[in-house]
Amino acid sequence: MDVHIEQAGYERGESVIENIEFEVRPGEIVGMIGSNGAGKSTTLACLTGTIPWMRGTVKIDRYAYIPEQPVYYDYLTLEEHIALVLELTSVHTRERTDELLRLFRLETVRYDYIASFSKGMKQKAMILLALIQEAKFLLVDEPFVGLDATTTIQLLRLLEAERRQGTGVLLVTHVLDTAERLCDRFVWIDDGRMLASGTKDELRLSLQTEGESLFDMMEDVVMR
Repeated sequence: MDVHIEQAGYERGESVIENIEFEVRPGEIVGMIGSNGAGKSTTLACLTGTIPWMRGTVKIDRYAYIPEQPVYYDYLTLEEHIALVLELTSVHTRERTDELLRLFRLETVRYDYIASFSKGMKQKAMILLALIQEAKFLLVDEPFVGLDATTTIQLLRLLEAERRQGTGVLLVTHVLDTAERLCDRFVWIDDGRMLASGTKDELRLSLQTEGESLFDMMEDVVMR
């Protein structure tokens, strides 16, 4: 994944983000961090091709997207969503699907409408539908919102497993301690621009902060 965004926004000529450049290599997890309204969601919209206006280039091989807010068809069951995704992506094995249904304890509701699920169950369904696609890259937007502790641990292990299998992951999250534990590198976006990027040590050097953790670094930057 290679991202070079000169300008992008929701109306032509009115940029919301500018000069954001980063890459996600196969087999690594890159965390996108920053405060609310910094431009993370707009950057994701550029990657998924849903931004109305952009100058720049985004090169990304086959990817799957886990949205912050579940997106689904009201009139389809979970099983019908699974069948649709497998048909569209030409993935023919059901072994991975059955494994994830068991892991997330969704087996008993696979023939129910996703619209009837609780918020946490909907989020687990979105994760399942992304992971069964066997994509080369995963775009993951605030995946821990609405998940209980058990499912959060399961998701962390699944993302680590995807990395070991060579999948590149872009993880957008406000949970800095989790990002610090999981991610190889970081892209820090602030006020529509890329404030810094690199490993935690490279962030510390670039930002000229003495903070040891991502939380401490962000506190230092905010308090300046």
